[in-house]
Amino acid sequence: MEGGTRIKQIALITDDFSLYQSIISEIRSRGLKIATFRVGEEIPVHIGVVITTPPEAGTIDFDPDHIVTAGPAERADTVVDRAIMKLRGIKDVSIIIGIDPGERTGVAVLAETAVVSTYCVPMADVYQTVLRIMESVHPEHVIIRIGHGARLIRTQIVNSLIKLGAYIELVDETGTTPTKGRDADIRAAIRIAHLKGTPIGKKFITPSIGEIRSIQDQSREKTGGELTISRALAEKVATGELILEDAILIQRGEK
Repeated sequence: MEGGTRIKQIALITDDFSLYQSIISEIRSRGLKIATFRVGEEIPVHIGVVITTPPEAGTIDFDPDHIVTAGPAERADTVVDRAIMKLRGIKDVSIIIGIDPGERTGVAVLAETAVVSTYCVPMADVYQTVLRIMESVHPEHVIIRIGHGARLIRTQIVNSLIKLGAYIELVDETGTTPTKGRDADIRAAIRIAHLKGTPIGKKFITPSIGEIRSIQDQSREKTGGELTISRALAEKVATGELILEDAILIQRGEK
């Protein structure tokens, strides 16, 4: 409460149990609050954005410009991202994606200095995570800032993200990663996003034998021991020419 004005809030209005569960789970994982109502219930004035399904949207008495519809195949994290952007009135702006590279990579999304969303994902999932972010918010311009640590992982990430056509900067991340804390990688990614870096393009690197084996181990782990990608494919993953998922499909003969 500031000046007697109640802060606007996101509401979830749906009879779709699957959507309800996924959105509530995502909201709780971020430590946020959300109001819930059944379709047809009166919506309080402090609600700023409504999340619902496309069929239910037409039955809800609310400003259509402040309704976020979630399709059956859409991920809960991208739905919540869109709702937060709409609640904050952020649209058609540049966004900054900060990345703290590592086996568990921190990813932070900033819009006009405000933290919109954060993620901590396996290195192999960074490309798809960034792609979903860019598709969900449709920014005018994207700046990706990545920490300079974890040489091989950083190079893999940079080379894979080059395909998205985004502007990428390499940031000196010295002192950005807290030594303790459950969200250390996320906090580091937020700090990296706030720091200006040096523009970079495709990076060239010769992976070591140990690094190649590590990627082959990752492929075996990701397929539940079903297969191990070849050394040639592992080298392409190491340099960012392929993402691990595509290398596995090629190894299976499915691509």
